[in-house]
Amino acid sequence: MKNYNFLDDDQLVDALLVEIAGMLSRLIADGEEGAIDLLGLPLSPSCVAELERRLGRGEISVGLDAIGLSEIRETGFPGVWWTQHADGSGRVIARLIEATTIPAILRADVEDVKRGQKLLLASTHVACKTSRSAS
Repeated sequence: MKNYNFLDDDQLVDALLVEIAGMLSRLIADGEEGAIDLLGLPLSPSCVAELERRLGRGEISVGLDAIGLSEIRETGFPGVWWTQHADGSGRVIARLIEATTIPAILRADVEDVKRGQKLLLASTHVACKTSRSAS
C-alpha cells in the first residue's frame, strides 16, 4: 500500500477506491485475491465512515463468533468485501477490504470437510445398522 498521508479524507477515499479497483482487476485477470488492512492506515473515523458509505452494502452479510465477533459483508460492488474482526473483549483487531469471490474465513478447510463427512455418515441409520450387525 502506498503512503497517502498527504491526502485529505475525500482524496484518500478516492485513492483507496482506485486501489480496490486494481485489486478487482487482478482478481478478474488471474484470480489473485487482495486485501487492504484499514487499521494499518492513518484513517480518521470520518474517512472510514465515508469509505464505508461509498462502498455501500451488498446482499450478503455474515456474522461469526469464533474467539471474538466477526462481521463479513459484501459491499455494493461484487467481489469487494468489508471484513471486521473483534477480540473476546469486543476490541476491533482487524478491519479489511478484501477483493475475492468469497472471503477466506468463510471457506471450509478440507480436513474439516472430511471430518464432517465422517460424522454425517456415522449419524445415518445405515451406519447404526452396520455397526449393530458387526457386533
